[in-house]
Amino acid sequence: MNAAAEAPIAPNGLAATFTSEDAALAALAKLSASDVGDARLFSPLPPPEPPKRTRLPAFALVIGLLGAAAVFGLQSFANIVSYPLNIGGRPPFSWPSFIPIAFEAGILSVVLATVAGAGARCGFLRYYDSADEIRALRDAMIDRWVIVVRALDSDALARSREILQRCGACGIEEAEL
Repeated sequence: MNAAAEAPIAPNGLAATFTSEDAALAALAKLSASDVGDARLFSPLPPPEPPKRTRLPAFALVIGLLGAAAVFGLQSFANIVSYPLNIGGRPPFSWPSFIPIAFEAGILSVVLATVAGAGARCGFLRYYDSADEIRALRDAMIDRWVIVVRALDSDALARSREILQRCGACGIEEAEL
């Protein structure tokens, strides 16, 4: 066997538990300022800051307009080029009759784009994260604030541990993230 395969993997992350929201937010601010890696706060309460603005409405509008234009173009192509019919002396490009179906297709496109975009933004496509296996995250669902740090290297891991201890973490758990 290879000796490298038998060597244990060094942890590259920390999970620190806090009993107060203020201490956790202060620690998160210090971690962000020190640039030790990705630091995320898991909280039993909603975040204190207002939600960030998103481009999801603009994305849905563009997709809706494209969907309506595509269906309008499909109807135009079908009635003018592919299968022209003379119905009651109507011209081949009778665009007012194309509008209701194009409108409905645009609404359907907006709904599908909004559901897909909101799901992607909320992280529904992420099925597994190694941070989910940290024991301290169970406390974040009840009454604790937990900061999970994915350190860039071993020096960043040591600095983040020092910052978390100075900020009053109740417990610090090492993890492979």
